[in-house]
Amino acid sequence: MFEKIWSVLLGMVFIFPVYGQDGLRRFLSTPGLEHAAVGISVRRVGDGKEVAAYASQMALTPASVIKLIPTYLALQIKGKQFRYTTTVCYSGKVRNGVLEGDLVVQAGGDPCWNSRYFLHHDLMETVFRKIEELKIQKIRGRILVEETPKEEAIPGSWLWEDISNYYGALCHSFNYRDNTYVLTFQSGEAGELTRLTGVRPALPGIEICNEVYASPRNTDNAWIYGGPYSSLICVKGTIPCRREAFQVKGAMHHPARVFEHELKEEMKKRDIPVADEILPEGERVMLLSLQSPYLEEIVYHTNKSSINLFAEALGRLAGAGKWPEQVELSFREAGISTAGMVLKDACGLSVLNAVPARVFTDLLLKAYRDGEESFIRSLPVAGRDPGLNAYCRRLPQLQGKLRAKTGSMSGVRCLAGYLMTNTGETLVFAVLINHYTCSSLQVCEAVGRFLADFL
Repeated sequence: MFEKIWSVLLGMVFIFPVYGQDGLRRFLSTPGLEHAAVGISVRRVGDGKEVAAYASQMALTPASVIKLIPTYLALQIKGKQFRYTTTVCYSGKVRNGVLEGDLVVQAGGDPCWNSRYFLHHDLMETVFRKIEELKIQKIRGRILVEETPKEEAIPGSWLWEDISNYYGALCHSFNYRDNTYVLTFQSGEAGELTRLTGVRPALPGIEICNEVYASPRNTDNAWIYGGPYSSLICVKGTIPCRREAFQVKGAMHHPARVFEHELKEEMKKRDIPVADEILPEGERVMLLSLQSPYLEEIVYHTNKSSINLFAEALGRLAGAGKWPEQVELSFREAGISTAGMVLKDACGLSVLNAVPARVFTDLLLKAYRDGEESFIRSLPVAGRDPGLNAYCRRLPQLQGKLRAKTGSMSGVRCLAGYLMTNTGETLVFAVLINHYTCSSLQVCEAVGRFLADFL
């Protein structure tokens, strides 16, 4: 229903009453917001004028709401049918079933290989099918992944406690299994040290120190510490007691190394030994040219599931290595002011990001007027996508009417998107809240009530 009327609404001008002020006062008086920094912008699609605003030009930490920027710009710059390309080749010759050279994967930035969001985008099986087709029974050389030289390190403003946990998975030119791994623990009675029973996929060259204890609390409070330059990962905290297989996800810092190792091990299982000899570089022969899912599909999952890895990949794609500069240029061309805006990453994990609410409503308004359906369709919908449950759990009237991107981290709750009123009129809005002192659920419910006043 929501999608079907976008084209009808485009270009239409509505005469709105000035409303929302009473709701705005009620929202700002919510207990726990007395000392919070709040930025609000609610605007009509028809003429773009604000119908409710509070400190809309104040730059605040937006958390994952910032994903609206790379998803929109990637579509604008590359187009929804863009696809990343990964090539697979070999050096040397194939003689009597023996590859006298290396098997080489040339990375192209595809963030989706063997992703849980793209189950059929399987690099390993694709490579195996080609090897079987060529009747290769042994590889004398090595399995190599060639990445872009001098890749960026983890942004310096990411927190130490984030960078080794799954949501801190960094984007590389080669990405594999969402750049995450899974640790499996067995827990006994409360207070006892747990037992690490599995690591999947294997992390070659990495030692894991287990300092996770069983707890009577039924919550996951285990954290992984370690950086991309470390050979030691330490897991600390607690998991629920008396569990046979409790899983904790971590950020895979070296996906290329993991893929090389996993492919080699799988080759052995299929009786295709890899000798790992260092052979003279021979002429390269193309085996495969592989394409990613379409960009609009990647954007869809980026916003629907708030995937940091995908957002960082889209920021690299749109920014060509100069993300803040590209945003400045593109926004200036679109007539969107960037005054006060600070961008340290494309996914929102950095606590140093700062964006005014008005910037987001400018962006949402432009996307709507441009008819950017792939972008709009990627935003979660109340009553359909679980990410918005906290905002509408006591407000069924918002279901199907609210389409928005969430953003959250400690002390931060943000929401920006589209709201359709009961008369079919459409608003764009951004509500950014930093440093609240009540519970996060109370904040979300207050935002939901504020938006419901516009219905």
